[in-house]
Amino acid sequence: MTGPMLSGATVQEIQLELVRRRRFNDFDGGVVVASLERHRELWVAVFMDRLGVASAEHPDWLAPMSLIKLRDLPDNTWNVDTLFVLTESLDKARELARVAEEERWGANEVIVQDNADEMGDALGSWPYTEGVLTAWWD
Repeated sequence: MTGPMLSGATVQEIQLELVRRRRFNDFDGGVVVASLERHRELWVAVFMDRLGVASAEHPDWLAPMSLIKLRDLPDNTWNVDTLFVLTESLDKARELARVAEEERWGANEVIVQDNADEMGDALGSWPYTEGVLTAWWD
């Protein structure tokens, strides 16, 4: 996908392409994206990232590992390890977690995020009525 094809892609299509291209350890982005596409009715939005963890010692510093993606771009590597999936409801997130298991996404951990306060704050959306599934690979 280059030039005009990329310029016509939606942000979601670009995100799925980045996921599709990623492969490491037990993660195969092509397998995960194919599964997500087969179950399009279960999700609203998907992206993959690697979140840094804030340091209590240096709260004004960038979170450690938060720029690893920038570091690895010259090597054509999108260095991410956690998939985030927004769904319309917790039930759909739970159903997608079942799909992840059945269709062997190979994640080390799949979590349906059900803490409404945490998710509302993270999404900037109150009240939190959606569902969020996270899947992490080591």
